[in-house]
Amino acid sequence: MKRPRQFGAMPRVRYRPELAGCPHCGAALVYSHPVWAKPVQTLVGVEHLTSLGFRCGNAGCDFGRTVYRSAQAEARQVKDSGYGLDVVVYIGRLRFSEQRTRAEIGQRLQEQTPVQISERHVQNLLEVYLALLRASQQDLCAVVAPTVATHGGIIVALDGLQPEQGNEQLWVVREVLSGAVLGAANLQQATARMLAELLRPIAACKLPVLGVISDAQESIRLAVAEVFPQVPHQLCQYHALREAAEPLWEADRHLLVEAKQELRGLRDVEERTRQAGKPEPSDPASAVVLDTILALRQTVRERGVLPFGFAGLQVMAALDELGDTLDRCLAKRGMHAWRGCGRWCNAPKCGVETAHATCGQRTAGWWTLRSGWTSRRRRRGQCRAPAPRCGSRWKRISTSSSPSVKRAACRRGCSRRSRT
Repeated sequence: MKRPRQFGAMPRVRYRPELAGCPHCGAALVYSHPVWAKPVQTLVGVEHLTSLGFRCGNAGCDFGRTVYRSAQAEARQVKDSGYGLDVVVYIGRLRFSEQRTRAEIGQRLQEQTPVQISERHVQNLLEVYLALLRASQQDLCAVVAPTVATHGGIIVALDGLQPEQGNEQLWVVREVLSGAVLGAANLQQATARMLAELLRPIAACKLPVLGVISDAQESIRLAVAEVFPQVPHQLCQYHALREAAEPLWEADRHLLVEAKQELRGLRDVEERTRQAGKPEPSDPASAVVLDTILALRQTVRERGVLPFGFAGLQVMAALDELGDTLDRCLAKRGMHAWRGCGRWCNAPKCGVETAHATCGQRTAGWWTLRSGWTSRRRRRGQCRAPAPRCGSRWKRISTSSSPSVKRAACRRGCSRRSRT
């Protein structure tokens, strides 16, 4: 058995009716009994509220058994609940404005307010919030009055959404020209009788309906014919285009499958490049191969959108662009590698211990350098870095290999050997 909450000492507030006399005979009201008394949790604290009931003091009044209660007391609480309306509104704002879950809402209330609440009570108060929201909706005539005045009537759209198999379907009736929601309901089954009940409040307002748009489901056609017998019923253009594109969508799906089958060898190439059991390759050629494999995998993960967002065509266009990029890189044949510079952006700098020149070697992914740093042409295999000119741009660093060998390093990170 669930134990009642213990709030300790709390202030007690009693409310009596705002009326002092009977509205029918004018006699003074007299106290009869407490209508309800309970502790109510609000965002600022807990109070014990009591609503006192009064009756007419005239024994001959025809409404002598009528109980009058305080409207202010009723506005502070929810029937059969120990939470105030401010808590209900706060929960609704967290759920529908900030998209918080029930657990997050309960945690927020317990951390930032004195409210004691469980996750189940959060769900109950959410249902109360939706009921209050539905009761506070404006009259449909007032909502669509500007649209009727501008266009001479309204266009009604009806469609349903089933989030998961076996759950209730959410059906929404919307006015197309203004976007106003005219009605919504959760239905277990989308039968013609239930859909007709959803459309009848709109027909009861006597609004001029210019037309109805839907996906032409059989139950919808029957419901519209029953509620709006003389109103034109048109198939939704989006649904029509989606059904018309079904053959093309199926052919595009096969094209995407064939493209993925052609790229099945990427895994073997990646395994040969990475060489399991060995450290990650740092040479530029392997880096280019791995980057290309990653780009190909990201390309074939494209997902299309009906009716005309064909994924297969988008993948083929992206593969053509990637192939053109690789062809341009191969046509440029790379760039000369400089002594002392890393052959890749993240590779360590080359040391000066090697005796052979490396200026003539190529680095993958870089363009061919036709000329050196200066206008004077140098022989192949000779460093293209200019001789040091001043201490502001160049500095000499002694190496441990030979005191006579100096290395001139520029701000770009390039280095060369020079004899002193």
